[in-house]
Amino acid sequence: MRKSAFYKVLQRIEDDSNLAYVFNEALRSLEVIRICSSPTTFEKAIKDEGGHCADLFYETCLWEMYLHSVISELHEWEDGLNEYFNEFEGSWRYYASSKRIECIREYGGDELDYDDEGNIRTMNLTDKELEVYTIINDLMHDDWKDIVQETKPEHLNGLCAALQTQARISITDIFKNISGAEIDSYKTDEVGNMVRMTFVDKVLMKASDENKADDLSVVILFVCNSIQIIIEKIKSLSRFNDNKNELSSIHKDIGFLLSMDFRSMGILNDFLRKKT
Repeated sequence: MRKSAFYKVLQRIEDDSNLAYVFNEALRSLEVIRICSSPTTFEKAIKDEGGHCADLFYETCLWEMYLHSVISELHEWEDGLNEYFNEFEGSWRYYASSKRIECIREYGGDELDYDDEGNIRTMNLTDKELEVYTIINDLMHDDWKDIVQETKPEHLNGLCAALQTQARISITDIFKNISGAEIDSYKTDEVGNMVRMTFVDKVLMKASDENKADDLSVVILFVCNSIQIIIEKIKSLSRFNDNKNELSSIHKDIGFLLSMDFRSMGILNDFLRKKT
């Protein structure tokens, strides 16, 4: 049996956090936009004057990549800080020295990494020699492009607009505009029976969908802003200090982001200051 192209649907995030659940709701809401914009035939590509459909498809790929990457990177940060505090007792030098040895053992080192007997040097290491192995360096990827670290709230305007547009337009509306005929919509009643929706039911459902789209947009933008604040805080820290208090606070905020316990976040005041 022929399988449909992998890109025709937005892949769900396989994670049990509350934030992943909300992001999956956003991906579910954007499904129609992905299906309508995804490549199908050469003829469709030729008729796509101005490349609007191609541009929209490309943007949906970025939305999907961003939402998946946020969950992945938050977990990476959380795991890295768990290791930093639990295994290395919040000591930057202990952490960096251990990571250096692991890296040299796995990938090899240069001549200066070994002593005269061919053993890995572990004594009298300079800060410069340990810099690339520090916890701050592991948290911040400065040597390659990172969609999570580079995405600002204004980059997500298209995503939020798509959520709100999708909530305002229903399949039945599209069908009515094309054919001139209205198709019946159904809902499940209190006892589980399928019953025809009234005009009031449809209005209430559309209002509910629009409110949901607004809520999803607020969460996505808040998370993006919060991540940018976390990044600024991490970048402000010295690679050659333990930074126990600062990293402990960031560690907690990452957990609160994933659980969506936003009110408990220490950076909430920083977020509110950025909004004023």
